[in-house]
Amino acid sequence: MQIPNSKKIICITGSVWTGSRSAPRRLLVKEGFVRPTWFTTSRPITDANYRRTSLSSFHLANASNKVLSHTEFGGSIVGIMQEDFNAALEASKQGVLIVGPPEIAAQIAEKIRETVVFTLKEKQMDLSTCLDQAIQSGQLHRIDVNALEPGAWTTVYRSILETMGLELPQWMD
Repeated sequence: MQIPNSKKIICITGSVWTGSRSAPRRLLVKEGFVRPTWFTTSRPITDANYRRTSLSSFHLANASNKVLSHTEFGGSIVGIMQEDFNAALEASKQGVLIVGPPEIAAQIAEKIRETVVFTLKEKQMDLSTCLDQAIQSGQLHRIDVNALEPGAWTTVYRSILETMGLELPQWMD
């Protein structure tokens, strides 16, 4: 898969989440990243947009290499179709942002070498072993987060932007 040099692929995973307006996922979207539509055979697991697909449609798409990434969760299969990823990449100013479980991030990082994975964890939390390949390839960046600390999400956002080589917004100067 060809990713234009001007576009970035970011995956955010981890055990620390927030609905805050200052959450990195919300700020990255404001800066021009697009989150792809996910599919589910039953129910959604993240705050992304979803479309329902039947189990047989999933298996046919997967057999035809039309599924970019997927995982089983809570009795359903969720993931991202290649066409939905491509649509997000095309529509974006900066690139694609995927927020979800480590299995999804690991599969995308394996298929798209330009992917950078950020895992947001509290210091004492271990990384999922499915991210081992992303660690070995240098695609994974762990950011330790104390979600209760004032300004924690701003610090995380700054770290993501600096790691990606993206310009800091004026409000961060």
